[in-house]
Amino acid sequence: MDTPDEAHANRTERNRRMLESWRAGASITEIAREHGLSLSWTGRLLRQEGAVLPEIRQGVRRELDVPRIVREYQSGSTIQSIADTHQASYGTIRRLLLREKVTIRPHGGQNALERRTPGDAQRP
Repeated sequence: MDTPDEAHANRTERNRRMLESWRAGASITEIAREHGLSLSWTGRLLRQEGAVLPEIRQGVRRELDVPRIVREYQSGSTIQSIADTHQASYGTIRRLLLREKVTIRPHGGQNALERRTPGDAQRP
């Protein structure tokens, strides 16, 4: 096991090699994979070493046809099928429906409602 000083020296050397790889044209994904680190941690370490990386974004903002999505869901389409149709994630469609105050059906759809019995609410 490394002493604290040796561990610090190893991290410093690793970070230097990561920066060299970045400057040589390697992607953050390649660097992260090579060193067994997450993408976000690799980016953070590279920034600390002085690398200028693209700004961090929350994804691509795009316009979705909200009234159509609400109609599709209210007419019985599943959240997943709507997400597939509109090329969006399940979570994006679900959040959109909740924001529009649409009541979300329970998992399992109509089958889940039919299988319920009045005593289900009292079961632990």
